[in-house]
Amino acid sequence: MKIVEDLHVHTKYSKDSKEEPMNYVNLAKERGLSYLGFSEHIDLDPLDKDFGYYKFDKVYEEYLRLKDFVGDSFEFVFAVELTYQSTMHSAIEEEVLTKPYDYIIGSVHRVNGYTISGPHGVGYFDGVDEYTAYMRYFEEVLNLVETDYYDIVGHIDVIKRYGKNFYGEFHIDKYVDILTEILKKIIKKGKVIEINASAFRQGFSEPYPSREVLELYKKLGGHEVILGSDAHSVKQFNAHLEESVLFAMSVFDFDAVSYKMRNKVKVSKLSDLLK
Repeated sequence: MKIVEDLHVHTKYSKDSKEEPMNYVNLAKERGLSYLGFSEHIDLDPLDKDFGYYKFDKVYEEYLRLKDFVGDSFEFVFAVELTYQSTMHSAIEEEVLTKPYDYIIGSVHRVNGYTISGPHGVGYFDGVDEYTAYMRYFEEVLNLVETDYYDIVGHIDVIKRYGKNFYGEFHIDKYVDILTEILKKIIKKGKVIEINASAFRQGFSEPYPSREVLELYKKLGGHEVILGSDAHSVKQFNAHLEESVLFAMSVFDFDAVSYKMRNKVKVSKLSDLLK
């Protein structure tokens, strides 16, 4: 199987990675990727421990240097993963929308002051019932998708990453209405969701999103995705993308897309990756 793209990758310019950017570039050339996107974390909440770590000028300078090195080997695109918070709209408009990103991954990482996607955020779940904990998260995802601050919704059901330790396996039954609203907005706005392979290395038997969410997306007319390993090291780069493609294809033969200056570029049908 050809891994055609990895559009969710973190380097030492994200607080939670120490990886040199060049290491990914060399691997992408070696493996024959068609599209590589660095999507460093940007956290705009002054109460977030990672606030202020991201420095646009440094990141962009390194990207331009590496893009020159890459040449025509593959499409090397420039992105950011925005930690979306509905209280941060003015900061997003000043710090993100003014920059020349090829695409923006909008991800909800923080809810009620907790970084729910990381181990420091497990306190979010303590003493809270599943419905309350998950609905607060999905309500913030709904706030995100109502904006134009994103092109891709990152790991749309990541709330289950640590939630499973408190509530067991995640099912969408109680959240179908809000997920339907979220997915309809994404589709109507011409945005996409990602097939995020990191869930495999976090102990799940499927990527983000779950089969139930992906089936709902397809049922509502969603037909475009991006592929991302959410790598924070070269060991994680492209990891489990093959399983993720096969999983997604078992639901539907989605179109994999990429971006250029926030405009969609069709890459291939998932089935084409099997040839």
